[in-house]
Amino acid sequence: MNVKSVTILGVVAALAVAGTWAVLQSSPQGIAADKRGQTVFPGLISKANDVTAIAIRDNDTTFTVERRDNGFFDKASGYPTKPQAFRDLVAGAIGLAYEEGKTADPTRYGDLGLAPPGNAEKSGRQVTFTNAKGDVLADIIVGNRDNTVGGARGGTFVRFPKEPQTWLVRGEMRVPVPHTAWFEINLVNLNKDALAKLELSGGGLDDVTMVSEKKGADLTLQSPPEGRTPDSGKVMRLSFMVDPLSFQDVRKPSAEPKPDARKLIATGQNGIKITVTSVGELADGWVRIGVESTSDDSKKQADELKPKVDGFEFKLSKNDSDMLAWGMKDFTQEPKS
Repeated sequence: MNVKSVTILGVVAALAVAGTWAVLQSSPQGIAADKRGQTVFPGLISKANDVTAIAIRDNDTTFTVERRDNGFFDKASGYPTKPQAFRDLVAGAIGLAYEEGKTADPTRYGDLGLAPPGNAEKSGRQVTFTNAKGDVLADIIVGNRDNTVGGARGGTFVRFPKEPQTWLVRGEMRVPVPHTAWFEINLVNLNKDALAKLELSGGGLDDVTMVSEKKGADLTLQSPPEGRTPDSGKVMRLSFMVDPLSFQDVRKPSAEPKPDARKLIATGQNGIKITVTSVGELADGWVRIGVESTSDDSKKQADELKPKVDGFEFKLSKNDSDMLAWGMKDFTQEPKS
């Protein structure tokens, strides 16, 4: 993070505190609490720029986002994350202020969205901020929102790990969940005007080729089986796989793809070539994505896309992974009488 980014984070944090203070001074007061109006993490504003990692436990899954010199990254995969999501979480924590104490009965935690792991719908999300040394700067379990406390930002139910007491606090911590909410999941758009060819091959399944003769023309299925006609709806559905080409999870490379792995090759009118190769079982949806430029017109686009896909494996949606297994019978139908 550069100096400018650090300064921005400090300003956002300060504004968050100021906004919370103003709301507390101007809104009606409900049930009194000894801590009403006190900042939940009073020392965090001076340490905002020391936060180098945020760990999030969502039900029974934990993932960590790290701040490094050149950006923000998912610790497990090394994939870049949205910088603003990291900054918003820190600023949100700084802006929290106590409103009133709630239940200390564990059997009622679920009503506030603060149940322990094991109940996905009612489980709280534990958010832990640490510095470069691994010291914990803030640790809190975030539950449901509550809009009855007044003010534009409303309130949130929270609890601290290992403490039974729950609280309603003013302010909001925007916790990006699921995991992929941290990522820009749309890698590239090859829409109808941009797409020249789609090819499916390998995996012991049918080879399928679709071609758009000119920019903006519909894809045409090549060499359909005798006695069957192309199903234009299915042909169009395959094109949606690259409009946009997106993912639901990301990881470091695992085993190498099989020599005859199932592949989808999408070629753009400008010469860009994107190869989606299945890794492991086709039904699992994990793929590698390769990019190459076959013309001067596509070089810039390929250069921008390569860093986003090189060295990673991506999980496709079930709809997309299912389409990788389609053959000629899936893309054709019996002639209508």
